[in-house]
Amino acid sequence: MDDLHPSLFQALPDAVYVIDPATSRIVDCNRAAHEDLLLERDDVLEHSVLSLQTRVHGMPAWSAIAEVIRRNSPYRFIGGHRRADGSELPVEVVTSVATLNGEERFISVARDISRRPGVAAPPDERATGWQILHDLADGVWDWYPAQERLVFSPRLHSLLGYGPEEMPEVIETWKDNVHPDDLPVVITTLQDHLAGERHQFEAVYRLRNRNGHYLWVHDRGSVVDWDDEGRPLRVTGLVHDVTDAKAVEARLQREADRDMLTGLLNRRKGMGRLEELLARAQRSGRRLALIALDVDHFKPVNDRYGHLVGDSVLEALGRLIAQHAPPDAVAMRWGGEEFLIGLPLDDGASGCRLATTLLTAIEARDWPEPLQDETITASAGVTRSDPRIESINDLIAAADRALYLAKREGRNRVAQSEYHPPCHAERQPEATP
Repeated sequence: MDDLHPSLFQALPDAVYVIDPATSRIVDCNRAAHEDLLLERDDVLEHSVLSLQTRVHGMPAWSAIAEVIRRNSPYRFIGGHRRADGSELPVEVVTSVATLNGEERFISVARDISRRPGVAAPPDERATGWQILHDLADGVWDWYPAQERLVFSPRLHSLLGYGPEEMPEVIETWKDNVHPDDLPVVITTLQDHLAGERHQFEAVYRLRNRNGHYLWVHDRGSVVDWDDEGRPLRVTGLVHDVTDAKAVEARLQREADRDMLTGLLNRRKGMGRLEELLARAQRSGRRLALIALDVDHFKPVNDRYGHLVGDSVLEALGRLIAQHAPPDAVAMRWGGEEFLIGLPLDDGASGCRLATTLLTAIEARDWPEPLQDETITASAGVTRSDPRIESINDLIAAADRALYLAKREGRNRVAQSEYHPPCHAERQPEATP
């Protein structure tokens, strides 16, 4: 720090970071900085803004922020620093541009706002109770419809990756960042509240941050002031970031619907989807093909190599089925080493074609150790919906009978039920013992 007095630099009570604007790398820091982060100085110098700041993600976002800093030095930003113990330290960061040793550097002063109540909010916001709301929510907004003004709290700016002065105080700033698929419902819900048809505005939707990525937010607001004619003068709301909760919800839903080993639909979800496919086919006059596929001689694989190796075979088959099945197909693990695949028919032979493709891919697959010398095959039974078939269980029973026929005729082949036209020119391999 040749251009800064060393003793002054170390004595400052707030954390100070010297940053390379090209890379966001931390090139120097004072004692308060590394103590705030619960790190030694040398450990801090191995970090960058991207690894320390919880609200800045990716070089494109940093490059955009760096340009804003150059145009608006000093630049204020409300965010959070990752500490060594995994906690987040809320900070107000003021960054200025400087030249040190002939190189452009950013000097950031980070104030711990957890120890300085109110420092993050301007006086007028504190007077209206915004600081309390700021501590309770991930963001607060105040909308004044008659003035066409929408005020965002510093923490909401931070949530979206912006500095407090960067977001114009107009409703278009918010609307332009709501996901297009969510915007109609969100606007309708807000208008219903303003018209008195809902007691409050409440919506869960996606909101774009500075990086172009979408966060899931739970947004709730109410009219808090009216004019003499009952028109809303002020609407206040709270925004909570529910992105993590949505990710957990999506994962749990996938796990509830998917077989954990193969990634295909599980039996419960798959049956429901097959019933839907059959009902649509019956209404439209189309036919539905159903393939029952079973691994040949699977028990000896488990007995010889163990169930973990057997599971790896089923996992690979799940990937092969997902790879070759068309987008409108329903693929599921029926149980054990048996799979069901339903697909709307474009012609009478498409069920046979898909079954043949799958059996060929399975037989041709090279398996890793300890199966490198093994050839694994499967058999398939194909059927299709017919006026005589009234339920999905009837269709499954017909496919299962065809599968039994394929096994009896030598395995590693496709057989069709009495409801399906012959798979004549499809694959008829030599019998496998």
